[in-house]
Amino acid sequence: MLTYPLDRRGEDSLYTYLYKCIRADIETGVIAAREKLPSKRALARHLGVSLITVEGAYAQLIAEGYVYSLERKGYFASPLALSALSLDATPARPSATIAPSEQPPHHASDSASAQNAVSNGASGFEPTAKDIVHPKAVDTAHPRTAERPLVADFTGNSVAAGLFPYTVWARTIREALAEESEQTLLGEAAAAGSLRLRESLARHLSGFRGMQVAPEQIVVGAGAQTLYTMIVQLLGRNRRFAVEDPGYPRLTRIYQNNDVALSHVSMDDQGVAIGPLRACEADVLHIMPSHQFPTGRITSISRRYELLGWASECKGRTIIEDDYDCEFRLAGRPIPPLQAIDASDCVIYTNTFTKSLGPAFRIGYMVLPEHLAAQFARKLGFYSCTVSTIDQLALARFIDNGDYERHVNRMRSHYRTVRNELVDALKASPIAPRIAIESQDSGLHFILGIESPRSEEELAEAALAHGVALAPLTRFYQSRTRMLEHADCETPLCRFVMSYSGIARETIDAAVQAVAKAVG
Repeated sequence: MLTYPLDRRGEDSLYTYLYKCIRADIETGVIAAREKLPSKRALARHLGVSLITVEGAYAQLIAEGYVYSLERKGYFASPLALSALSLDATPARPSATIAPSEQPPHHASDSASAQNAVSNGASGFEPTAKDIVHPKAVDTAHPRTAERPLVADFTGNSVAAGLFPYTVWARTIREALAEESEQTLLGEAAAAGSLRLRESLARHLSGFRGMQVAPEQIVVGAGAQTLYTMIVQLLGRNRRFAVEDPGYPRLTRIYQNNDVALSHVSMDDQGVAIGPLRACEADVLHIMPSHQFPTGRITSISRRYELLGWASECKGRTIIEDDYDCEFRLAGRPIPPLQAIDASDCVIYTNTFTKSLGPAFRIGYMVLPEHLAAQFARKLGFYSCTVSTIDQLALARFIDNGDYERHVNRMRSHYRTVRNELVDALKASPIAPRIAIESQDSGLHFILGIESPRSEEELAEAALAHGVALAPLTRFYQSRTRMLEHADCETPLCRFVMSYSGIARETIDAAVQAVAKAVG
C-alpha cells in the first residue's frame, strides 16, 4: 500500500501533494508500469484522508496520462517512454516503449469517444495542394445574416464581455506614465522586449507553470502570428515544419505563407502519432499538448516523453509548444507544460494574452532554449520590439501587483459557470439521448457529438437557420483523406467544436432550444 508522509506537504493541498507523490513514484519506477494502484476508498482509509482528496489526485494523474483506469478492474500506472532522454528528476532506466497493441487507454472517462473524434490516418502525411481542405468560417465567426441575427455563436474566439477590469488597467497605465522615466517610456525597446516585462513573465511562469527560465530566454511580440514568423526566421526556411491534423487552420496558412515545407500529422488518442511524425521527416513540430485545438485532447505523459525523444534524436529538431489557454483548465491542476520536462533544450514555449485579456491586446511571448536565445540575439537582434513599451510596462505592473491573477481567477469562475449551465441545458434538452460531450474540462471549448443521419455541414446549416453558428469538426482537417475517414467512421455522431468563451449566460437556453430544433 502506498504510504506518504502527509506532514511534509508544505503549502500544497492534500490532493496536490498526493498527486505529486504518486507521479514521482511512477516517473522513478517505484510504481512499475501497469502496476495496479490501490482503490480510491482503500487508499483514503490507509492515508486517513477523504475520498475526495484521493479522487482529485487520481483524476489529475489520469488527465496527464500517468494513470489509466479499466472499468471494474481499477487504476494502473501508465508505461512511460523515457529511454531517449536524460532527465534531471528521473533516473535513467531501460526503455518503456509501448507496442501499439499494448497502449493503455488515455483519459479513461472519455477515451472511447475521443478516439472517434479524431481519425488516426496512417498515410497521406504530406498532402498536395489539391488535398488541402480550405475550411469556410473557421478563423472567425460565421457571417451573420441580415434577416436573422445570431442567438449564439459557438465558432468565435471572443472573450467574455463585462469582466475586464478597465478601472484597474487605466490606473496601471497612469502609474506607468507617471513613475517611469521619459527615457524608458520613449526609448526604443530591445528586440526581445522590455526587460521589466520579461522579468515579470519569468516569475509568473515559475509560479503558475513550474518553468524555471531566465528573462534573457523570453521574447515578447505582437501576438502569436508575429512570434511564429520570427521562429521561422530563427530556425530557417530550409526546415520542414509539421502541425497537427485536425488543427488550427490559421497556423497552416502562417507557415505556408512563410514558404516552409509543411506536413500535417494525424493524431491518436494520446496526441500526435509518432509513426506519421517520423514518416513525414519533419524537423520542427508545432503542437498544443495541454489542450489541443480543436479536439481538446491532452497529450499523455508517455507520448510527451516519446516526442521529446524524437526531438533529441537529431540535432536541430525542435518542438514548438503552444500553450494558448493554459489558464482556463476548469478541473484539477493546470497540465504541466512540455517545456518543464525538456532536458534536451529542444522546446520553444509560446503563449499569448489573447484568451485572458482579449484579442485587442496584441501581446504574446515565447521562451527559447538558451542556445536559441543567443542565436536570436545574434540573428534577429536588429529588430525593434513589435509591442508598445508603455503596454509592456503596464502589463508588467499588472502581473506584479497580482491584478492579472485576480482577473484570470474571475474569468475562470465565470467560464466554469457558463460551461456548467450550457452542459446542463444540453443534458436537459429533448436531444439529450442523442448527444455526447467530450473534453469539457480542458479549456474554453468542448466537443459536442450529435447522433444524426445528416452530415455535420447539413446540421450546421440547419442550426444557422435557427440562429446558432456551429463549427463542424471536419472543417479543421487539412488532409482530405483524414477528413473523409472522420466523416465515414462507424459512429453516427456528428461533432462540433463548441467555443463558449463569448457566450452570454442569458442566451444559453435559447441557443440550446435552437440547436434542438435544428437537430429535429
